[in-house]
Amino acid sequence: RDAPLGIVTQSPNIMDLVKCDGAVLFYRNKIWRLGITPSDLQLQDIAFWLSEYHMDSTGLSTDSLYDAGYPGALALGDVVCGMAAVRITSKDMLFWFRSQTAAEIRWGGAKHEPGEKDDGRRMHPRSSFKAFLEVVKTRSLPWKDYEMDAIHSLQLILRNTFKDIETMDVDTKTIHARLSDLKIEGMQELEAVTSEMVRLIETATVPILAVDVDGLVNGWNTKISELTGLLVDKAIGKHLLTLVEDSSVDIVKRMLFLALQGKEEQNIQFEIKTHGSKSECGPIYLVVNACASRDLHENVVGV
Repeated sequence: RDAPLGIVTQSPNIMDLVKCDGAVLFYRNKIWRLGITPSDLQLQDIAFWLSEYHMDSTGLSTDSLYDAGYPGALALGDVVCGMAAVRITSKDMLFWFRSQTAAEIRWGGAKHEPGEKDDGRRMHPRSSFKAFLEVVKTRSLPWKDYEMDAIHSLQLILRNTFKDIETMDVDTKTIHARLSDLKIEGMQELEAVTSEMVRLIETATVPILAVDVDGLVNGWNTKISELTGLLVDKAIGKHLLTLVEDSSVDIVKRMLFLALQGKEEQNIQFEIKTHGSKSECGPIYLVVNACASRDLHENVVGV
């Protein structure tokens, strides 16, 4: 039973992309599970919860499903506490799961001597450790920024690969034929593409952002995040026109329209909104070059 793109059946697989205890692919109403994951029914419940309470988001990451408000978190026990989830299409998703932090902790401190008690001013080591375990209960190791960057990059690659698949009646063989056309054979090449994409974007000293054919942000590097105060996980999935100043909407709309037709412009000037502490400084004035993003068949797939 081959899964799309071989990302769950080949080695390395999606569990090798980031540190996790389990991973799941939801594709065309089927579930592929790797490692420690919730049951199929629990996964369907999590997917329903995401569609109900996070329907406007392209994904969610948390080190505590309990703190995130998922009603079934306690029923998952300590084997599934943290989760990172991203949408590939409106119906297809990828999940990564992490177990409780305490499961990875080993005590190495001093033992209580017989008859020793906490005196109210000084907590003995093992009492302190026990209190710490209570704090980390229902919580996993946090997801690091570079891990989320890798996840979002994989999301982008899969979205472009599966564009419009949900409206087409295609089977797994057709998907693998498309994969062959893209010259991505297995997860090693996919990881290489992901790593290179993250490296090039993140190390750039100038702001870089990208959108798909619908105008939704799918690239947002460290520099643009630094200038605007908008973090990458908040920017991904938003329409670019909602992020620019009202006075610049027509300019950006025209720029995207032309670029998606392959007509690239240079030195386009517009203002982009700032967020958080950066909002006090007002909007940022950008002078940009618009470059069309193309696939191997020279079809424009974004800007």
